[in-house]
Amino acid sequence: MRLFRISNLLSLVVATVFGVLLFWTSQAVQQKEQQLGALKKNLAQETETVRVLGVEWDYLNRPQRLEKMAAEHLGMELPSATEVVKNVNDIPEPPALVVPYNEALTQIVSTQAAPKTAQQKTIPMKAETISPSKADKQSFDKLIQSLDGGTDE
Repeated sequence: MRLFRISNLLSLVVATVFGVLLFWTSQAVQQKEQQLGALKKNLAQETETVRVLGVEWDYLNRPQRLEKMAAEHLGMELPSATEVVKNVNDIPEPPALVVPYNEALTQIVSTQAAPKTAQQKTIPMKAETISPSKADKQSFDKLIQSLDGGTDE
């Protein structure tokens, strides 16, 4: 009989310890969930603040507003067409397309394309540059003059 009482007492103590542990763990989880909820709320507020600031930034940087402020406070005006580009020669040439001659590359390409026969010859690649013609430059000058009202300074 004594053995039965000691095991009952031991079971009661173990059950109590596990009950207290379960209660403590439950409370800790609830506290962490509350902290997580507060952090999510703060994150949502910060995200909304960033969105509002982005909209305000876009509103303040409207080109019309900046032009108006530049004219009022700095005395700036829009440039005329001839002030931007007076002559077509003032525009830098675009980078030319240059294909360098590479003998090794030519040989590799020709051998991979088909087996070399006695009749086939390797054709070297030439370097080419592309630039606007004189007529294109003159038509551009005429376009600039027509945009500026035909005045030539």
